[in-house]
Amino acid sequence: MKKVTLFINSLTSGGAERVLSVLANELVEQGIEVNLLCIEKDNAYVLPKEVHITYLSKLTKDDSGLKKLLYLPYLALKLKKYVEEHQTDLIQSHIYRANFTNILAKLFGSKHKVQVVEVTSINNLKDGSFSKKINFRLIQVLYTKADLIVFKAERMKEEFLKTIPNIKNFTVINNPYDIKKIQTLSNEPINDFTFDKEKQYIVTVGRLSSEKRHITLIKALEKLDKNIELILIGEGNEEGKLKKYTYSNRLGQRIHFLGKKENPFKYIQHADLFVLASEGEGFPNVIVEAMICSTPVISTDCISGPREILAPDTEVNFQLKSGIELAENGILYPVDSQDDLISAISTLLNNQEIQQKYIDNGLIKTKEYTLNKIIQKYKEILCVE
Repeated sequence: MKKVTLFINSLTSGGAERVLSVLANELVEQGIEVNLLCIEKDNAYVLPKEVHITYLSKLTKDDSGLKKLLYLPYLALKLKKYVEEHQTDLIQSHIYRANFTNILAKLFGSKHKVQVVEVTSINNLKDGSFSKKINFRLIQVLYTKADLIVFKAERMKEEFLKTIPNIKNFTVINNPYDIKKIQTLSNEPINDFTFDKEKQYIVTVGRLSSEKRHITLIKALEKLDKNIELILIGEGNEEGKLKKYTYSNRLGQRIHFLGKKENPFKYIQHADLFVLASEGEGFPNVIVEAMICSTPVISTDCISGPREILAPDTEVNFQLKSGIELAENGILYPVDSQDDLISAISTLLNNQEIQQKYIDNGLIKTKEYTLNKIIQKYKEILCVE
């Protein structure tokens, strides 16, 4: 039996964690032995009993970033020991701390091959918080030592290679989606919210954090017709701030904070359009998921992912500075441009022909991200002799 070893910080609810859980499930179903290493025990995703899980530490999500950073050498030595005891040939890691630990173990003398899966744009780190800048420096130092880097999007790859030209071995693999499962979930009944047929609904899904730019969407809604309402699905540290702005500007009747939902797809499917307002992404799962739910998409032309999905025949390094782009599979607008977002929403809500075009094109585009196609690409790099 072929054996695969995957490594991640934890199985907390997030895009990278979801992708890894899907990958592990599919590999098990195809008769491959899957070993999963986690730094922390925080399991939001349930894996098949056949997956062997090992925790490298007793760290928790509540431990400080500094403590987690200082733990990296210890974790690398633990990983090296694991490799020796289990005669592991290759480890594929996902998310920064797991990636850093994976590479450090090799630098400490471990003989395994190192694959790292990169989930975000390096531009999101350069001018960010102190912790992001630390990650940026570690990436610069360590990533050139990996045997293979897997990027989630073409633009992400371009930005990395521009910043770290010494990276030699790399590939691009987009995220996988269980289309049939998502469509089934999207048709489940909704019992905690009523969609008024006389109104139009915008939906967005994601962490309520500053980089997601929900405030731009809320401010745009203020200037749109009063029969247009907004549904926000997700939790985060900006929730209080966003609610305060909402209620202080008398938008409480038009903006609905639904919190985190186990099945966001049924809300997406009932909405008139989906908006992603982020300043930056890796490969935005929510755009593809909205397309699978037959909901037209508007997104910022941020780095990276949205252009690759919505305007696949355009130059991947181009980025809108003003105006809106009625692309092949959805509408793009510049990051933080409230006026252009208003224009995009008005254009889409007032034109059923464009809406139907994006529904049809979106469903065609999502066929590129089916489980079979993406998992096969992972197998080609994981199951090497």
